[in-house]
Formats: sequence, structure tokens, C-alpha cells
Amino acid sequence: MKLHLIYPDWGHFPLVYRRYIQVMGPAIVASLTPPDVDVVFTDERLRTIDFAMDCDLVAISMMTSQANRAYEVADTYRRKGVPVVLGGVHVSLMPEEAAAHADAIVVGEAEHTWPDVIRDFRSGDLKKTYSCRKPADDIPLPRWSIFDRSVYLPMNSLQVSRGCPVNCEMCSVPQTYGTEFRMADTKKILGDIGSLDRYLFLINDNLHLAKRRVRSFLDGLAETGKQWVGLAPLSIADDAAYLDLLKKTNCWAMYIDLSPWISAGLNERVSAVQVDKANTLLERIRERNIKVIASFVFGFDHDQKDVFDRTVRFAQTNGIEEAEFHILTPYPKSRLYERLNAEGRLLTRDFSQYSTSSVVYRPANMTADELYEGYIRAWKEFYPAETHEENEEGLVIKTFACFPMNKTDLDHYTGAGWVEAVRKKKAEVTV
Repeated sequence: MKLHLIYPDWGHFPLVYRRYIQVMGPAIVASLTPPDVDVVFTDERLRTIDFAMDCDLVAISMMTSQANRAYEVADTYRRKGVPVVLGGVHVSLMPEEAAAHADAIVVGEAEHTWPDVIRDFRSGDLKKTYSCRKPADDIPLPRWSIFDRSVYLPMNSLQVSRGCPVNCEMCSVPQTYGTEFRMADTKKILGDIGSLDRYLFLINDNLHLAKRRVRSFLDGLAETGKQWVGLAPLSIADDAAYLDLLKKTNCWAMYIDLSPWISAGLNERVSAVQVDKANTLLERIRERNIKVIASFVFGFDHDQKDVFDRTVRFAQTNGIEEAEFHILTPYPKSRLYERLNAEGRLLTRDFSQYSTSSVVYRPANMTADELYEGYIRAWKEFYPAETHEENEEGLVIKTFACFPMNKTDLDHYTGAGWVEAVRKKKAEVTV
């Protein structure tokens, strides 16, 4: 049996890298596949899909902005008579939509369902829907061997927890992974880290919300000598001892969403103290030589037209070297999506536009054009003019990516340290 795993190209995704990090989803599916199955993987961001290649089954993993392309690929294979299984975050959020383009869909986490998919396919009894019966007790080790490592960054992504109890309005994680914070078998993960690249990206959204449970993993990570980049809330800097532990573990950078601290504070006098606190916390992180990669989101209902210039000024005056700017995006089934839909403010349901670089809803205090133009202006004003480039697709920003690679790495990976940020035009009204 031959299985073709496909990771489709993004839709209007704002960042287009010359080299990408290996993605976990397909690698986990591969690890759950019996060893006697021949697994072939195509990452369409880097390689063209070979539709002429013989295969018995196609499995496509997708996020929301990949949905349109995933359906195109699935429909092409089905017309050729090749069965297709669709899974991933978007399928879990929009199963009815996905089912129209697949012979089978996987809803929820794959650990308890993918073995059944393979068994049923082999017996000629493939079901239409495979739903996760319960959250996975553990996260399997990805099968990294499916990747051609020569075309990726020398960095592996790791997920050591799932679920989030916070339930932010704009986030769909509770709908896909649940509200219970679940840690993986960290001893197993630490045992596997030795075989990975020397740079790691911990992709967990809220790993640091459970510091007590995470400390043993971080202690073990420190012993591996790997350098790593992670995601964290700015509030981690309230705990000096925890910051010291992060530094001990060779944490090179943290990707931090500053919007909760800055966006309202830049416009409301009552929150001026909050902005000052953010300044203090950022300095504490930098004192440990941990780089801050700042993320700013525009388009909240409290944002006024001056939020763009104020945000850029904040970033520049606080020594932030690298920043990303995004447009608030109401992902399907999130509370934000449901609210905007109820208010009649959604401008399009073309999910390829749901990428943080298009305006897909009607803002509260500005027009859609003003939101998009302010977002573009933020990129232009933060980064030097020599990094700007215009093409038929929009603005391109060239800046260093957030990976601690030395010159040898950069030379070997042919400019892997550069990222092209392509900004698409705002969404057309297609409701």
C-alpha cells in the first residue's frame, strides 16, 4: 500500500519563507501509519504535487487558509479515482464543508482515529467520518524521516502539550484541542531530542501557563544543549526565576503577542500603566539575552485609526528588533467568528483570505481599507526602506527570520535566514 501525505500551499498567508520548518501534523500521521505502508510526503510550499504518481490513498492535512487549495487537490485526486482523507484543524472546525471534498474526514486529534482509517481502508470499509473519541493521552513522536531535510531550516518543531483553558475570543484552540491543558510524555520527547537538529521551535501556545508541570521538561531540555525558540505570554517576565530557567535551557528567542498589553493601552488613558508594565517586562526578558519577536494584531473593536503609528512607535522605542504585524482574523468556530457573524460584519467566507493579512470583516472604528492600509504602513515604517519591495501581489518585506543560525548555516541553506512577507490585497466582499 502506498500513502501520499500532502501539506497544501497556503492561501493568502502573510509570510513566505525561502526555507520552512518541518511541519508536525503530517509527521505525526506518518508515525501512526503501520511500517509496512509506503509513505510519500509532499510539502506544496516547496514542491509541486505529482498527480501522475501512483498511490492508493491520499491524506491531506490543512489549516483554514489552506482549505481552498486542499479541496482543489482532493477533488483532482478523486476525479482520478484515488480515495482522499482530509484532516487537520480546519476539518475539525468545518467537518460538513470538508466532507463534500473527501471520501473520509478525520475530526479531532488523529491518535485514536488514524489507525482505524488505515485498517478500514485496507479491508475496503472506509467510513465517511472518523471522530476523536477522547483527547489523546500522549503525543507521539513525529516521523521526521518523511522530510527532505536539505530543503528545510535546520530546526525541528515540537509540541509537548495540547489544550488551553483560557478560551480567548479570537482563538479556535479550545474547539480543536479542548480546554484542558495536557502534557505529553516529556521523558520520551527528551529522549528523542538528541537525534534532532540543534535548533528547536516549541510550538505550544500556552506551555508556560503551567509552569510547575513544565519545569521538569525544561530542566531536561537544558541538558540537551539545543537552542530553541518558543511562544509565550509577556506575563512570564513576572517570574524572574522562571526567566532564569529559560535562559539556562538555551532559550534564544520568544515569540510574544503584545496586543493584549499594548493595543488597548495605546488608546485608553486607564491602561497607560499597562503599557509601562509591558516596557518593564520586555526589559527583563532582554536582560537574560532572550530575543523578543513581537507580534501585533490590528483590528480589535477598541482600535482607533492612530493605533498603527502608535504601535510602531512603541516597538521602535522599546528596542524590538523583529516584529510581525497582523490583521485580526475570526477563525471559524471561534467566539470572535460567531460574534461578528451574528452582528453581520463578516465580509467574506473565502477561507483562503483568513490568513491575518486580509480584512475579512467590517472594523468598528475604521473602514476595511483604512485597516488594511494601516497594517501595510506598520510594516513599512518599522522596517528600513531598503528591505521593501513591491510586486504584483503587494508589499514584500525582507528581514531576518527568528532563527539563531550562524554564517555557516546561512551559507549552507542559501539564505535561509531571510523571509519574504508578501501582503495580499484585502478580501473582496463575497458573502
